[in-house]
Amino acid sequence: MYASTEKTKRSKGRNKTLKRISLALVTGLMSLTAAVAAQLDPDPEKPVQHRVVPDVTTLEEATTVFVDTTAQLQAKTSLDAEELHEIHMITYSLEKALAYFVEHSDGAMKATAEEMAIVVERVHLGSENNRVDETKTSLDEYFQLAEAFSTAL
Repeated sequence: MYASTEKTKRSKGRNKTLKRISLALVTGLMSLTAAVAAQLDPDPEKPVQHRVVPDVTTLEEATTVFVDTTAQLQAKTSLDAEELHEIHMITYSLEKALAYFVEHSDGAMKATAEEMAIVVERVHLGSENNRVDETKTSLDEYFQLAEAFSTAL
């Protein structure tokens, strides 16, 4: 009788160990699945932060960044893969300048800054995803808005 009781205790101990191992494996697989799913996100419109740019904090800085980045964008005419990458990088700084204008303007200036910010986000996503036609269309729209905005600066 003692042998069967000892056998039962060992069997229960093994079952607990197996349950713990199984739980650890399931938890590990769930974590791995979540990590893989995050890497394989099918949403191409989800922006990826490739570059960290400090916030623009003065009107002078915002104006300089706006004028300089707009000129840099206007110089991009071939829209090949290299230029699309450059456009994508330029938009990070331009977005910061536009955020300053949205935050510190009012009336028509604020409305135009908000509209430019939306268009620049389309430029950003289009260039990031190598979509030439979309980038070109969005750039043309941005240039029209920027021209009107710059006369009011």
